[in-house]
Amino acid sequence: MDGYNPYTFNIILFAKNEEQNMLFIINQLLRIYGADKIIAVLDGNIEPTAGILKEKNIRFIQGPDKGKGAALRTAIKNIESDVFVFMDADGSHDPAEIEGLLRPLRNNEAELVIASRFLGGSEELAGSMENLMRRSGNILSNRVINLLWGRNKKRVSDCQSGFRAIKREAALGLDLEEDGFSIEQEMVIKCLKKGYRIAEVSSFESKRKYGNSHIPKFHTYYYVGCILKNLFKR
Repeated sequence: MDGYNPYTFNIILFAKNEEQNMLFIINQLLRIYGADKIIAVLDGNIEPTAGILKEKNIRFIQGPDKGKGAALRTAIKNIESDVFVFMDADGSHDPAEIEGLLRPLRNNEAELVIASRFLGGSEELAGSMENLMRRSGNILSNRVINLLWGRNKKRVSDCQSGFRAIKREAALGLDLEEDGFSIEQEMVIKCLKKGYRIAEVSSFESKRKYGNSHIPKFHTYYYVGCILKNLFKR
């Protein structure tokens, strides 16, 4: 890795009560990257997960326990690296795909790069009726966002993917506000509004390794609210 990446980057893991999954994803990441590249932002009961991270010499910070968005905003403000790679700590993302996320940033082709499940497939957006409804809602919100803010720009296929990389300078300029999972959507909207370049790479999302998703069942309300708030903002 030395000499290959001109940017300093950190892999930011968001975790809320994910001690079982955290051990799995940390071991995967450590096979490719050093411990200094990985930082976790912990919400909820942090003690079991914090113990795992200390044992692996992984840095972590405590989030404000207000949701994923608030945790990621804490990371953006307090971690100094040129690029943030955001991953969920549920074991659904493949660390081997990180290099593909970094490449467009390294080549100065984008400010934000999204790992698109609609290009690579997803086990989380298939199968059950609830998952199919999530998929349909995601497709609809992608179309609305592209229609409202994506004119004359490359269309975005997966605005809600949590697996992504962004330049720190761009992230700081977005003035992100969302506390929950809708922060990913907000990030895309504000990048489009500011004229930032967005690239996508193919990514396959596996089912979470252990436990249940923390996404609220009626989360569509938050995504719709995020679109409406940004519709009436400059």
